[in-house]
Amino acid sequence: MNPKERQPSAALFLALVAVTLVGPMSIHLFLPALALVKRAFAVDAGTAQLSFSLSMFAMAFGTLIYGSLSDRLGRLPVLIGGLVLFAGGAAVAAFAPNITVLILGRVLQGFGAACGVVIARAIVRDVYGADRLGQMIAYLTAAYVVGPMVSPPLGGLLGDAFGWQSILIVPAVFGGIAILIAFAVIGETRHGTPTETIGLLRGYRRLFGSLRFSLFTLHTGIGTAAFFALNTGASYLMIDALNQSAAAYGFYFMFGPLGFMSGNFLAGRLNARFTGNAMIGFGASFSVVAAFSMIGLYAVFGLHPLTLFLPSGLISFGQGLSLPHAQAAAIATDPPLTGTASGIVVFAQFILGAALTQVVASIYDGTIIPLMVIVITTVVLASSCGLLALRLSAPR
Repeated sequence: MNPKERQPSAALFLALVAVTLVGPMSIHLFLPALALVKRAFAVDAGTAQLSFSLSMFAMAFGTLIYGSLSDRLGRLPVLIGGLVLFAGGAAVAAFAPNITVLILGRVLQGFGAACGVVIARAIVRDVYGADRLGQMIAYLTAAYVVGPMVSPPLGGLLGDAFGWQSILIVPAVFGGIAILIAFAVIGETRHGTPTETIGLLRGYRRLFGSLRFSLFTLHTGIGTAAFFALNTGASYLMIDALNQSAAAYGFYFMFGPLGFMSGNFLAGRLNARFTGNAMIGFGASFSVVAAFSMIGLYAVFGLHPLTLFLPSGLISFGQGLSLPHAQAAAIATDPPLTGTASGIVVFAQFILGAALTQVVASIYDGTIIPLMVIVITTVVLASSCGLLALRLSAPR
């Protein structure tokens, strides 16, 4: 189908949700496996964490490549190539005989997984246009968050019942299904011809020449990193310090995705009544208050699952309100650079998330104190970037 004739449809939206799920499946399904991998290969927490953080680093750099390539070559061929790498990497990791091969497979899986979230947002811009971009990203993200919500419980159950390898076999199968969906339902949506694209470095200069773009990108990236840091630290505390099972971690983990999905859904519903800037301002402020609630909960309950996961749900609710509109504002900065901008935004989320989770694992001491400091600091910093971007957006 000619991309200029493409119309929004329920089937297309559901297909975009499906390809977007490869990202959370690569990340969140594997979270309960970290402690299991640590024990299986007799390595320390920092080494086991490399199977997670290096995968996220690969995913982060992949977003930059996929976004720019999709502006040049079209959305469909780049999406298919990424899905093939995702499924293949998961298969390699599932049958890894040692921690080195596992990490290599996870890196390949992560690099492939980057295609879904980047190209899905670019396709939303292609099909729905700039006016509905914030609303549709909110709805897409709300549906996409179902992946993080069900993945850790599923991963925990799989790990407890069949071993950590099963947590990687499921994504390999899903990747193959996603390839068929991309061919059959999504097709090509990119408008224009390659002659309209802009050089990679020139495109980056154009986008980063906007301080507003940079701040909205940092708001999204640092906020996402806070979520990853909190839930990575919680995985070690739950299993090592609180002696909980991987399945129990997966259950409590759902507080975060449920909060984020609720915020996303509300952001989409209120799109006609409140501006995107208003949603960013309220969501950013709410997240700061929620982050500081960790201190009060720790004072009352001590080290308890609710001390870890109730703030995760509240912080995520605020981010669910603010992040879709911040992403939309960044992605819509320069229409010819839609894919590139989408890649940069997702790159910031993954690279900062990977770096911060590795920091959390490296300073893990069996207590909640270092984790609280990191989470509160990053949430405050993320919210400050968002609020400053709003000041730059205000009419003079």
